[in-house]
Amino acid sequence: MASAIDLTNVDLTGIDLSVIDRIALWYGNLPSEVRTCLTVAIGAAIAYVVFRIVAGIIKGVLVSVIAAVLAFLLTTVPGNMLLSQAYDRVEQQVSTSLRQTGAGQ
Repeated sequence: MASAIDLTNVDLTGIDLSVIDRIALWYGNLPSEVRTCLTVAIGAAIAYVVFRIVAGIIKGVLVSVIAAVLAFLLTTVPGNMLLSQAYDRVEQQVSTSLRQTGAGQ
């Protein structure tokens, strides 16, 4: 419920109010249009800061995922190729050795 007391004409110097209370009183005494503009401006500023923080986090996560995928590919694909080539080389040596000795016949 709205207060029936008009705080614009009350002397608040003798009352122990916190900084937040004083800001609330100052804000409440502003005209409605000014309060709306102030609220929108502060909301937009906070939204921008939060957007920048979240965008930075998402960018960091995406860079991390890309780095992990590249590291996985760099270690598994060449490793697989090297092992596959080594297997083919060993298989060829064994086949050649078996043909030379006649054991494969």
